[in-house]
Amino acid sequence: MARSELTHPSKPINGQSLMSLKAVLESYLGGGEVRDLDLAMLMNVPLNRLSQLKRAKSSIETVGRDVTPDETLGLADDDETVAELPGLRPSQAILVRLLLKHPEWVPIPLRPSHPEVFSLLQPFMPGADGRTPNKAGFAPLFGRSYISSYKLLSESADGSQGAGLPIIRLQRLVVAKYAGAFADALASLASKTPEVPPDVLATARNLSGWALLRERDSLTDWMNDELLLNFENDVNQRFQAWFNDHYLGILKDEAASRDTSPGQAIEKGKWTNTEEVSDTKLASYSRAQRPILGRSDSPFSLFRESFGLTSAEAYWVFGIQVKAFYRFRQRANQRIDAPTAILLRYLFRYPDDIDLFMPVPASGRDIFDAIQQEDPGFKLSQLAPLFGASRVMSYEFAEPEAACPFFARRLATVFWQQKQKAEPIYRALRECVEEEVIARGLDLGQFWRDGRWHK
Repeated sequence: MARSELTHPSKPINGQSLMSLKAVLESYLGGGEVRDLDLAMLMNVPLNRLSQLKRAKSSIETVGRDVTPDETLGLADDDETVAELPGLRPSQAILVRLLLKHPEWVPIPLRPSHPEVFSLLQPFMPGADGRTPNKAGFAPLFGRSYISSYKLLSESADGSQGAGLPIIRLQRLVVAKYAGAFADALASLASKTPEVPPDVLATARNLSGWALLRERDSLTDWMNDELLLNFENDVNQRFQAWFNDHYLGILKDEAASRDTSPGQAIEKGKWTNTEEVSDTKLASYSRAQRPILGRSDSPFSLFRESFGLTSAEAYWVFGIQVKAFYRFRQRANQRIDAPTAILLRYLFRYPDDIDLFMPVPASGRDIFDAIQQEDPGFKLSQLAPLFGASRVMSYEFAEPEAACPFFARRLATVFWQQKQKAEPIYRALRECVEEEVIARGLDLGQFWRDGRWHK
């Protein structure tokens, strides 16, 4: 059977392949388009360089050319001098090939629609004067006005679109925590009774976030009515504890940082405060309720360094464009946008939850040990070439306690996530490497001996 050119490109991966990847991922992820912010994160390039990367040739055609990176920075988006564009690196090419074949391995969670998030949260939302929470209270939970709730929850809303990405990031946090409560309750149940089907436990271990929650019915259809009621109560109690103590606690502190009451902010959505904050005023707040400003010493400016992220990763976690970042920075003494501030305040208080957005990549040593268990003949010198770098980089990559190098960050994350799920990631990765090597016109045997990606 002939191989599909979409999933098995015969030519070296280049910038145009990113459009194929975008289409494949959109088909899998649903909930709207895959944005440039997503592609920049996957390729691990600054967002303002993505337009160049989309038009770049394979590095097999550009390495060795006497063109400095600075010469490509000034190219306009409509410049047709494609030959001067930087090449798409082997590590990027491998990832593109891998995700074209296995879009389900993309490190971007499935996104529920706003109505689906509302349905999930409604039983836990703060009631206005004891009444059952209505739609108006939805958007304020994510730093927006109550009026925005109706737009988000309108029937014409397209998936999770129609809202800023910072809102979607906060929804991702809430959904991930609910899914965690569901998985923990299921594991607790399994420890008490042998009735839980093995395939249900396996699914709960391998899925997370909305991917897990949308399978709730199939994962609980084996329960009788009494068991289901008790299980749902357990899930709700676990989530309620986090939602009340952690999430609403952060919202209350954010409200105080904006000189408004929790009721006005959380129930009415009155989050806006554009007044400048002087040093004296800033010092008057408690540490937990200090406003997050655009200044250089604020959590906003220190986020990337504090969490060890690249710029592409930091922008993706924020869900903001480069322009928005510098707009906040220019307003040094003003509070940043409420949704972004809420997310920042949460992550600095509960830093382990950064893994819900951007997991720390596995170390080269852990990856090498895992590969050797499957393929004892795999050599240390082949580790970096497997991840798109030169042979000499293997030793630094596998250094004990060494942080994951830049070139391997995304592939290492995908590798480890799928390895934990017992997916055949090593064989799939190796196949993609060898396809790219052959497409570049290189000898496969020679490649595994010397690890050279370029002629």
